[in-house]
Amino acid sequence: MKLIKFIFFKLTRLIYLFPSILILRIKGLKKNYIYNRDKKFLIESRKEMQSILFEIENFLLTEKKNEIDKIISEYLKQNKYYTEIEFLLSENLQNKLLKTLKEKEFIQYLSNFFGYQLKFNSFLIRLNFFNSTLPDNEGPKMWHRDNDSFFGQIKLFSVLNNLDTKTGGLFSFIPQKFIKDYEFVSNSYVDHNLSLQDQRSRVLNSEMNKIRDVGKNIIEFGKNKNEFLAVDTNDTYHKGGLMKQQGSLRLLLQVIYEPHYNLLSNYNSMYNRNILITSIKNILTGFKNRLRTKIEI
Repeated sequence: MKLIKFIFFKLTRLIYLFPSILILRIKGLKKNYIYNRDKKFLIESRKEMQSILFEIENFLLTEKKNEIDKIISEYLKQNKYYTEIEFLLSENLQNKLLKTLKEKEFIQYLSNFFGYQLKFNSFLIRLNFFNSTLPDNEGPKMWHRDNDSFFGQIKLFSVLNNLDTKTGGLFSFIPQKFIKDYEFVSNSYVDHNLSLQDQRSRVLNSEMNKIRDVGKNIIEFGKNKNEFLAVDTNDTYHKGGLMKQQGSLRLLLQVIYEPHYNLLSNYNSMYNRNILITSIKNILTGFKNRLRTKIEI
């Protein structure tokens, strides 16, 4: 049964991504790119991105510091721990950032690494801040995979400000080499203190830690603000956003690159307007998740 589910999972992925794979093949794979595709994630630095992100960090933490302080104060009253603040950027900075993120050579570099043609979708800048009243096990701070696209969604992350293990805010993920895309982890009990969404689709930190050798394979990203991480969040377990110190904050760039043909996605313009596409996407995503094999804790 496991073999059958594995074959159907891989076949479903191949069929869905095949048009985007074909486009990449037609364009031709660049042979001068040097990287290890087996890792299924990229952590690298890029001079052009470093430059614009340094400008954005300086702009937000100096010119927009008072506004950010007000935002944090307001959201703490609502018992939140994050929000999006890309609207604070000047038009000039937004345009410079978009030009960098949409650069054809860079998108082609990512496409060749992941094996199918990608396109830019959107970006945001997330502000995370310390909130002592909230639990560690909550929402995106728990282990999860994204279901916003059926297959192939790549998220690029880059931390704008300095972080370390004391401040918190590091982005953690478990490479697919350790937990395969066709495997899944579930909680061994129901924690009724969690929301229904967290109970159904996210894994408690204590439960994930029960998997043999998992601690040795977790990668924490964000200590070097000059780097970016690109990873398939549809099929890679990840979590992040927990700030540990009073007054600490994280500025995180998140960029979505998606398969060239990606009809079944929450980011598709027709997703919320066409009930048929919405229904098909939700049904097939549920089918995909049921094809995965459970890792016994």
